Amino acid sequence: MNNEYQLLLDEVRQNYSSVVWTHKIQEKQADIYHEKYAKLEAANILVASATSCGIVSTIFCDNIWAKIIAAALSFVTITITAYFKSFDIKEMEKQNKKYANKFLVIRNRLLHIICDIHMKKRNVDEINLEYISIMDDLNELYTDAPSTTQDAVDRAFEALKVNKEYTISDEEIDNFLPPTLRGKVE
Repeated sequence: MNNEYQLLLDEVRQNYSSVVWTHKIQEKQADIYHEKYAKLEAANILVASATSCGIVSTIFCDNIWAKIIAAALSFVTITITAYFKSFDIKEMEKQNKKYANKFLVIRNRLLHIICDIHMKKRNVDEINLEYISIMDDLNELYTDAPSTTQDAVDRAFEALKVNKEYTISDEEIDNFLPPTLRGKVE
């Protein structure tokens, strides 16, 4: 009987780990889109302002270089605007955030399954049925989730492995709890 619990625990832990990674990768991809949008938006404002100045200067002086620079800046503004029209970066960011949150829900459900296995309050078949249901939801999420980039994977690696974002000490957890709920069960 204990062997069945252990087998199920091993499988759940493996999927839990994958979900932790997928959640973090989706978060980092959303961050990438946010940064990209902010940079392009700032560049667009800067170039559009410079274009306006260039056009105004052509009214007051008949310099060929002012006209060429204004035309080039205008082209850059149009290019950035066309990029925004072709790729809805804000929507892409929103989708990655949405799926990161969905993976977070699955992660928490799997964590609860791990707890149930350790407590052995339910038989392994009951726990397994709930786990199968979670895996059905997870597989659907994996199928529907927006794609990510290698940069997002690299950032997730740094967050999880280097910065240890999901590594929390008992002391840190206790700091968030009232005194009566701290520590181990007596």
